[in-house]
Amino acid sequence: MNKMKRAQLISSTKALGYSMGGLRVLVPRAQFFDGNDDLGSIGCNLLHHPGIAAFDDAFRRIEGMEGVAGVHLAITEIDETSDTIWPFTDTAYIVTRLDPLTFADVLKPLESDEIGYSEEIFANPPTVPTGYRLVQVWWD
Repeated sequence: MNKMKRAQLISSTKALGYSMGGLRVLVPRAQFFDGNDDLGSIGCNLLHHPGIAAFDDAFRRIEGMEGVAGVHLAITEIDETSDTIWPFTDTAYIVTRLDPLTFADVLKPLESDEIGYSEEIFANPPTVPTGYRLVQVWWD
C-alpha cells in the first residue's frame, strides 16, 4: 500500500465533504485504486476475492467504453485507526448512457450483488451529461 496516496485520498475525500454517516463522497476510479492493495477496501465479503487489480482492470475497461463518461467509487467509511486500512467502498458508480446489463460480463468476475440505476445524492455529485444516468454496482 502506498501510504502517501492513502493519506492524499483521505484528505481529498474529507475536503469534498466526507463525514461518517453523511452524504457519501465520490472519487474517481484512478484515485481510489492508485496505491491500493487492501482487499478490505472493496468486495470485502467475497469468498474468493479476485484482488484489487481485477477490480481496477474491470472498471478501467468500463471507463474506456463508448457511452461511458466516468467511473467513481463512493467512500462509505474512512478508518484512520491504522495506516494499513484503505478507505472503504461498497458501491461503484458508472456515468453512462448504456443499459446496466451492458456491464454484466465485465463485472461477472467481481461478483457484485446488484447492478442497476441509482438516484443517490452525493456530497459532490458527478457531472452527468444529457442522456446519461448513474449506474450503481453494489457489493453487500
